[in-house]
Amino acid sequence: MARTSSVVAGFVAGVVLAASTTAIAVTGTATTGTDLNSKATTTWLTVKVADAMGTRDTITWVPTGSFAGSAEERVPRYPMTAIQGKDTKELKLSAVRNEQVSAQLAIASGQNLDDVAAVVGDLTGPGGAKLSGNDTQVRFVKYVPVQRSKSEVDWSATIDQVSSGKEVSGDRNPDVVGDALEERGSVDVPAYAAQPLWFTFRIPEKARPGTYTGTVKVNADGRTQASYPLTIEVADAGVPDSKDYDFFLDVWAQPETIAKNHGVKLWSDQHWKLIEKYNRDLASRGQKVINTTIVDNPWHHQWSLGTRESQTATPYTSMVGWTWNGKTFSFDFNRWDKYVQTARRAGLGPDIGAFSMLAFQDQEHLTYTDTSTGKTVYENVALGGDRWREAWGAFLPAFEKHLNVQGWLEDTWLSFDERPIDTMTIVKNFVHEVAPAFDNRISVAGSINTEGVASNLSVDWGGIDAMTKEKAAERRKAGKITTFYVYGLPAHPNTLAYSPAVESRMLPWISAQRHLDGFLRWSYNSWTSEPFKQPVHIFTQGDEYLVYPGKDGPMSSIRWEQLKEGIEDYELIAQLRKKDGDADSDALTQALTTATRNLDGRTKDAGDIETARAAVVKALTS
Repeated sequence: MARTSSVVAGFVAGVVLAASTTAIAVTGTATTGTDLNSKATTTWLTVKVADAMGTRDTITWVPTGSFAGSAEERVPRYPMTAIQGKDTKELKLSAVRNEQVSAQLAIASGQNLDDVAAVVGDLTGPGGAKLSGNDTQVRFVKYVPVQRSKSEVDWSATIDQVSSGKEVSGDRNPDVVGDALEERGSVDVPAYAAQPLWFTFRIPEKARPGTYTGTVKVNADGRTQASYPLTIEVADAGVPDSKDYDFFLDVWAQPETIAKNHGVKLWSDQHWKLIEKYNRDLASRGQKVINTTIVDNPWHHQWSLGTRESQTATPYTSMVGWTWNGKTFSFDFNRWDKYVQTARRAGLGPDIGAFSMLAFQDQEHLTYTDTSTGKTVYENVALGGDRWREAWGAFLPAFEKHLNVQGWLEDTWLSFDERPIDTMTIVKNFVHEVAPAFDNRISVAGSINTEGVASNLSVDWGGIDAMTKEKAAERRKAGKITTFYVYGLPAHPNTLAYSPAVESRMLPWISAQRHLDGFLRWSYNSWTSEPFKQPVHIFTQGDEYLVYPGKDGPMSSIRWEQLKEGIEDYELIAQLRKKDGDADSDALTQALTTATRNLDGRTKDAGDIETARAAVVKALTS
């Protein structure tokens, strides 16, 4: 999904912080082996952070000043301006049944702090009803190096265009941003460094509506550093289980990096077990598509200086085995079947995406095993030419027959990434000729010019305005799916590693406002070999992944959690629309306007989403 224009020249970390005008010039790269989450501060940082804290004693605070909106802002590791939210004395949240609600507290001190942790007790509600403290997860924001890439992506949003400067902090050796959410019992925090604690409150499906009260304690050095009264107001409404979401989420996962980053053999038993864990994480967001490969390296790229290689650090491999015996092609679907079955067992689907009959940014080619020699052959072919037609004319009927046997034909899409309409027209006509069962099973992420070809279209940000509410409604009436996507562009809104956190929450609201069905994003997990040290392969940081590799499964991120909660908001909006009928009420129209009135999270009012959501819940429950 990412686009490029000249060869990768290398990567250099570093950001000149606007607030750090007195900083000593320190150079470095993102490949440093320093533990960024325990690194001691330099002298100038100590002075700046002490000024921001207003004390050298231990302090805790609520980012944004409001617990309800605290998760919508990233906390800098080294605060450079006066810390807001130190005077917040109580924590208040609103919720509905069967959803999660995120919030943050942060802690810093002029001394090293050991064993920082938080304790959430049971909350007592109406008639003695309880919300168990065990339903609340506390994680620790983990800081990753900021890497400014100098690459082919000169069209892509730069860190200076994306970050406000507040999210990113450090001494340029390297600068860091809080993004990953680490699961552990406690964390040690160096002096003059901020440490956010990330709370995820999960409201049971059968929770009784009403007001629940309890306490949150922040502990360090063996004693309680702060204690806050907590109130959660549970409304008489709820969201469905993730498998029943209306929201159409299509995030492209990569199995190869799971094996590589967890140090297991590709397609081994250990690998399949890990794939299942990542699939369950995707399912928790309502992922609707099992994206598969039917060729080797569908994201192969022809770079401007003549090199041909994958746009991902680790290339994708084909889940379908192609062989050629000198006369005919044959296909082995065993691995492809197992991948689909594993994903469905974890709750993904029902749709299946098959990538791809067309090369992404490269000459068309075939990869297969020549049975006479046992060697892998990489053969360039012409789009629409005799050899291309021979290969795909064999594959498509065989694929259709196999899908019929499995009972998956009606769920499977021929998927394409940003192919122009003239190319897609050739494919569309050929598919109709040899396998018309796929005529209405073509999925495209790309230009709105392909709208007439794609029954499932995810339109790029540049074409989103042309996808009018009326056109989206017409497509929906015809049984077609319409979503949108972002990648290295636009600068705002986006889900990049240093994007303002509120933007991930806002994306489903944009989909709702525009009457679209959902959202698409590449990529879920196309990591480098060491994403905590070298976070960028080619594209703008975070464009290539939404989660990180954890100890034995996915490690979430601020943006992945915020996207989940935006999807829950979308579900509430969908319920209100069903309640109100065809036309949006004034209350809903105003809520959608408020939530999306500023797409640039750097200057957006942090309370916009909460204000809009409260209006939706009020209208839904009145």
